[in-house]
Amino acid sequence: MMLNRGMACSVLLVALAALAWGCASDQAVPLAVGRATVSLSDPARFYAAGDAVPLQVSVFNRSDQTLVADADLWGGARFVLEDSSQRIHPPRPVDTDHDDRLEPGQRTSRTVDMAGIFSTLDQPGTYRLTAVFPSYRSNTVGIKIIPAYDLGVAYEAAVITDRGTFTLRFFPDVAPRHVRNFIGLARSGYYDNTIVHRVLPGVMFQAGDPASSGRGGPGWTLRAEFNEKPHVRGTLSMARQAGNPDSAGGQWFICLDRVAPWDGQYTVFGHVAAGMDTVDRIGHIQVKDEVPQEIVTIEQVVISVQRGTGASGGRQDP
Repeated sequence: MMLNRGMACSVLLVALAALAWGCASDQAVPLAVGRATVSLSDPARFYAAGDAVPLQVSVFNRSDQTLVADADLWGGARFVLEDSSQRIHPPRPVDTDHDDRLEPGQRTSRTVDMAGIFSTLDQPGTYRLTAVFPSYRSNTVGIKIIPAYDLGVAYEAAVITDRGTFTLRFFPDVAPRHVRNFIGLARSGYYDNTIVHRVLPGVMFQAGDPASSGRGGPGWTLRAEFNEKPHVRGTLSMARQAGNPDSAGGQWFICLDRVAPWDGQYTVFGHVAAGMDTVDRIGHIQVKDEVPQEIVTIEQVVISVQRGTGASGGRQDP
């Protein structure tokens, strides 16, 4: 059948319209203008200056259009970092070829190293991070950066309590992971305003649990570093779960006397260098079933460099 010119033009217009519709329906909308939910994962308890700061960034397409999450997000241009003085630090976007297309109702996530985007994260401090778009923003997360641990330095800790202050020195030669863990937690403020939650009068007292129950921890555990250091008066050692040598996390205890049965069963990682009178006061308070009947508060643990020297789940009980 022959088509006249009018019919041929109509067919051509319909074909072009169909093609245009197909192209339009295949076009993705930029994440910046589309309806989406962007969320940032909870960061680690702290990061050391100079280390990576990996955060998981998730995107959920809650629109009825195809969205594209590209370098605008994954490269860092959308992130806003604020320090504790409310000063905004500009990002330094990185090159990336990530380009994720999300159909309606689809979710995607990637791990983004924020230290590669914000040079200021190589400085100790407390920061707040948000992903910001023209019409919406992500949740805000806090990032804590502590000073980098120096293997060539001998550290000490001033443990400031409401009963006085005592000083700890460490044994990195026999328990390097435990020493570094304690110093990192102390620098992050983890031990501040916690209490002494367990006392064996005249034997030891135990602290380092923000939950005050004997069951709290920082969210990770350490492999045991049992060594030949004895549990003598003034020994600093790490609590752990019974039956699990690799379950120490944040809780520690100090001996007030010689406790030979604990040798080789708990990781000794330091000792009291000064302030044993304060330790004695704490270790002789009234208790009931090992629970102190007086509140003893660890107000702050302050880490400093030891002058003139170089480096050399369940209830956690000793």
